[in-house]
This record gives sequence, C-alpha cells and structure tokens, in this order.
Amino acid sequence: MDNDNKNTSNTQGDKDLQSLISNAIENRKILDASNSNGPTGVIPIPSKEQQKADPIHESDPKQDKTPKKKKGWSKKKKTGIALGIIFVVFIIIIAIIVGLFFHYTGMLDRTKDTKINSGKAPINSSELTSEADTFDAKEKEDELKAQLQKQSSKISSEDVTNILLIGEDIRDTEEESRGNTDVMMIISINTKNKTITMTSLMRDMYIYMAQFDEGNRLNSAYWHGGCEYLEQCIEDYFGIQIDRYARVNFYSFIDIVETVGGIDMEVSKAEAEGMKKPMAEQNKYLKNKKGTDYISNDIFAGKSDEDKVKLHLNGNQALAFARLRYVGNSDYERTERQRRVISEIITESKKLSLVQLDKLLNKVLPEINTDLTDGEIANLLLNAFDYMKYDIQQLRIPADGYFTNEVIYSMDVLNPDFAANSAFIQYIVYGSCKNIDEAIKQYQEENAYNYSYDTGYYGY
Repeated sequence: MDNDNKNTSNTQGDKDLQSLISNAIENRKILDASNSNGPTGVIPIPSKEQQKADPIHESDPKQDKTPKKKKGWSKKKKTGIALGIIFVVFIIIIAIIVGLFFHYTGMLDRTKDTKINSGKAPINSSELTSEADTFDAKEKEDELKAQLQKQSSKISSEDVTNILLIGEDIRDTEEESRGNTDVMMIISINTKNKTITMTSLMRDMYIYMAQFDEGNRLNSAYWHGGCEYLEQCIEDYFGIQIDRYARVNFYSFIDIVETVGGIDMEVSKAEAEGMKKPMAEQNKYLKNKKGTDYISNDIFAGKSDEDKVKLHLNGNQALAFARLRYVGNSDYERTERQRRVISEIITESKKLSLVQLDKLLNKVLPEINTDLTDGEIANLLLNAFDYMKYDIQQLRIPADGYFTNEVIYSMDVLNPDFAANSAFIQYIVYGSCKNIDEAIKQYQEENAYNYSYDTGYYGY
C-alpha cells in the first residue's frame, strides 16, 4: 500500500516539473521573439532615445559631477529686446519733436484782422508835394477798372509757394493800430528750380481799389482791409497766386538780427548820417537814450558821401538801415537795402546752434501774425535745410524802364506797366530767368511778336 502511494506522488511530481519546464521554454521563446535583433536570450541595452524616454534609465544627478552651464537668452530673444528698446526711444523722440512743434506754433499770432476801414486812407503830410497833378485821376482809375475786369486767372504751381511778407510801420506797432504797411515783399519758394525769390513791391505804385472805390498807393490797401485785402490787390494786379502771408513788426525784426549776432553791411557815409533820423524815432519807442547806436562820424573821416565802409550792425541799426528812404534813389534803394538785410539774416541764421534757434523762436514767434497752417509750417521746417541750399534771387517791382513817375492828389506815385511787370515776376518766379535783365529780354522778344502771356499765342 505504502509503495503504491509513493509511486502516485512521484508521478504527480514529475508532471509538475514537466509543466514548469514547458512554461519556462515557452517564456524563453516569447523573449527571443521580442528581441530578434539581438542575441537570443540576451536582454538588449536601451538606446539613448529610449533612456531619455524611460525615467528608470536616467542618470543619477548626485553621480553627475560635470557642472551644468546656465542657459542664456537666445539670439532671437536678444534681437526682439533690442528692437523694443529702439522703438521706445523712437516714440520718445517723436513725442518730444511733436511737443516742441506745437509749443512753437502755439506761440504764433493766428488772429485775423477783419476790421474794415472805409473812407480815404490817411496820408503823411510830409509826403505831399506842391507840384501839380500830372494826369487826370478819373481817367486813370477808369483805365485800372477796365484792366481789373479783363484780368485772366492767376498763375499758380504746385512747385511754387508764395508768402507775402508784410512789415508793419513802427508807429502802428507802438500804437497797436493799422496804418499803411512799410514793407511788402513776396518770398517765393520754387522746389523744382530750387530757388528762393525775394520780390520787393514798391509801396508808391498807384492802384484802384474797387471795394472802396478809391485810387491810392498800393500800401494803403493794408489800411483798408488788412493782410488779406492787400494780398487780394497784389493778386489782381500781378496775376499770381499769393498762398499765405506773414506780418512782422519792428520789435521782431530787431530780435531776429540780435539773435543771429548782428549782420555785416556795406554802409556809405551818407547812409550812416541818414540812419540817425529813423533811429531817433526807434529809440523813442524803445525808450533808449537819445543818440543810442548812432554810427560815429570818425569812421568816415576823409571819405566822400558815396564811400562805403563794412560795418557790423546790431538790431536797432539794421532796422534804421532798412527803413532809410531819403538817401540815394529814394524808395528804389530802400527796397534794395531791405532785400540785402534779409539775405544777410538768412546767411547768418544758417550758423545758429539749436540753443540759439530756440532763443530766436521764443522771442520772435509771438510777434508774427500769419495764416500759415500747422501742416504748412511743418512742411517748411522739414525742408528748411534744403531751402538753405537754394539759390536766392532778387527782384524789384516795378522794374526800371517799365513805370513812370507821376503826381496825383498831390502825391508822388509810380505808374507801372502792370502787364510787363507781371510777366517779369512770372518769368523769374515760375520760369527759368535768373534776374531782371533776362526777364526783360524774354519779354521784349515775346512782345516783338505780339505775344500774349495770358493766352500763350502770338499775333501778327
């Protein structure tokens, strides 16, 4: 019985052993099949990619003795930060420029003088003559009326900007009134030809003012209707478009000259003596001591009245030089002096530092009345350095040989050939002529063939 039990147990044990062996063999086959790329029965070493993906195979940081480098900003990030800083600085600069621009333009006097003076414009008794009238006033006014009625359209160009510079009389500045303007000059900027033309208009030119039914000198138009009416009269008689105006008083003129450090002028002995009268009037309004800034006679010792000496003039002296009328060829030389002074101011202003320029603007701008818009001023400022390189041309209207001296209402007046003088302005400001001689030559050539500047046609 005992032997039978033992045999049964052995048989069962053999079966269990065989089962374990079969399972082991089966598991080995499965393992071999899953690792067919490596040797049979060898567990493969995981690849670097598998080790990175499997946290079990990560190296122990405690065992890694190599010091790690700190990770810096990428090139892309550095570029972005640099661009950001540049943008912020740019915005700040723009803000400062815009702020300064509106600061300066805000100083300008933009008040429109809409006052209308009717009646006869006042005449300085010292300017009246005892000579008899040389032509009939009624006939002349009828002639000018007819001329105004047939006036063609005004010439204009997108390349040309005409700014009428009006110099207020010293007495008007002090009394805060509006009299007859002392200076009328058209500043023409031609961006195509790269020229700046200064055209002086002589104040004694006789015109008829239809709005007031009055014949009088050109400068009386300012007394009647201010800057805008004077502008209109110039457009009507000379056939050019006046785009804007700027009115300055004698205080601003002095400030400008003082800020640029004075100007150098060739002054004759007669002019130096003649400057004393207008300077005495200026000293009165400036509350200066009598005789202030008079030029010493010692400078001209042994010289004739026509002999000139180069002098450095301050603001008060430069104003007297520009206002001087009764030395030389009266108003003809006076307008020439005015152009010389302005040309020299432009030359000296190119040398100003930013600090000096700021000083100039703060002093002068509040004393300038203009209808220039902020946009137009911005455009002028942006192109200012280019304008300083432009050729400066000078012109006086009426030109010699194209007017007659007359007396009317006991006033000495100029009777211009408006057709010819209009053509001269157009040839120089809009055309290719550089001076009055070239303009006269062109006019004579065209007039010889009955050329009409208004229509562009020749008649035979």
